[in-house]
Amino acid sequence: MNHKYKYWLYSLLMLLIILPVLAQAGSAFWMILFQSLNLRGPLMPVILAVATCIVPTGYLWGRFKQMPDRFWPRYAPMLIAIFYVLTFWILVMFISNGDFTHKAFSWMGIGTIPFLISNFLAFFDGKLWLLLCVPLVTYTVFLLAVICGTAHGGKPLADNKGYWISLGLFCALLLVVGYQDYQRKDVLINEDYGKSDIETLWSYEYRPFTSDNRLTPVVNPTLRIDKAWPRLDGATAAWPVYASAAQAIYQRLDADSAFDYLGFSRTPDSWQSLIDGKVDLIFVAEPSAEHKKAAADKNITLKQIPFIREAFVFVTSQNNPVSDLSIEQIRSIYSGKINNWREVGGRDERIIPFQRPVNSGSQTVMLSKVMQGLRMREPLESEQVRGMGGLVRRVANYQNLTNALGYSFRYYASQMDNLEDLRLLSVEGVAPSKENIRNGSYPFTVDVYMVTTDAPSANTQALIDWFLSPQGQKLIEDVGYVPYEARKR
Repeated sequence: MNHKYKYWLYSLLMLLIILPVLAQAGSAFWMILFQSLNLRGPLMPVILAVATCIVPTGYLWGRFKQMPDRFWPRYAPMLIAIFYVLTFWILVMFISNGDFTHKAFSWMGIGTIPFLISNFLAFFDGKLWLLLCVPLVTYTVFLLAVICGTAHGGKPLADNKGYWISLGLFCALLLVVGYQDYQRKDVLINEDYGKSDIETLWSYEYRPFTSDNRLTPVVNPTLRIDKAWPRLDGATAAWPVYASAAQAIYQRLDADSAFDYLGFSRTPDSWQSLIDGKVDLIFVAEPSAEHKKAAADKNITLKQIPFIREAFVFVTSQNNPVSDLSIEQIRSIYSGKINNWREVGGRDERIIPFQRPVNSGSQTVMLSKVMQGLRMREPLESEQVRGMGGLVRRVANYQNLTNALGYSFRYYASQMDNLEDLRLLSVEGVAPSKENIRNGSYPFTVDVYMVTTDAPSANTQALIDWFLSPQGQKLIEDVGYVPYEARKR
């Protein structure tokens, strides 16, 4: 066989079989050793595998293997492997727009199949950068080791013009990779659950019919239901209200049997449960356009009864000097026109504007009451590893950073989570206080609704009427909300 073809054949065997096996086996060996010594650091096993396996292999290959004496014939197999991996990654990032949950990354896994084990770990742990890093580092370090081996083995090149071309192309591709990573991180947040979501509730603390729950008592309820209990659902924030009412009004139920009639979920799920006939009454913010359409498609008429007055608030950290925003400033921030706190009287810091998931109560109010048809910027997102491996990408939860901005309902921010480091911003100089909610002076005062269909059962209607009664409105106030009837006083 011609010497040139033999060299290419051996190079392919080295690049496609030997190097992947050495890199992955070496990493596994060092990882097992680290675990047995109770040492941590996932990068160290990879670095040690490269140092102990790939470097010696490349050096010996360069020093003792008979090679062509010109640059391109000698190094083309290794350079092709490096540029292939970089180009494949760049194309996948472009197609997916940096979304690691996109199916394009499975193509990358197939395209680098010699690194099957490391690719599997990359998908399972959600560390998809391994799809690029493991083969790129393996091939690049091998090439550098080969160059050192040929130098010590006295194998000079007849030409070296390819060095600068190859180095320039390599640097250019790395710059593209770096720019794509920068763009990806611009809309991606690493969540710290210690600073996380302002819309969270520990359900067991508000579980009805348990002795140590945090529900608000109702003394001598004027309504009692001992059969045909209405099935209730609602937004998380409303759960302390209707769970407290059910604990007082629903008779002959205990903590276990109550599960058949009392539940809470995110706003979109509550609306869908009502539309599907799974529940009789929900407690939520106003419906989104999608919810209205879903009801209309099933010929269901929704009956909305306001029973709570609430403020839609904007929040930031107590360490942020900004305490007030105008409506126009809020719209400009969330449409992408304003990006720095300095533009609204704060420090020279980038604004990190958090949003809420599509069709959630907060996002629906944000679109209808605040933006009013103005297009919102793309939401910040986060990627979470699923329980059985892989990634799920979603709208990022609010993180209480000094330069963050988020929005929610007043009850969440001031009552439910009791976040002492959170600041509720005034809007147009008006604070979201209970008094300003009562008198309607706060710009984003909204209603919370009881929603049923156009033909509620007798017990469902009785429960609705009870919430509008003085006793029901007092419960609302005792829980921490502003009663709906208060605005009529």
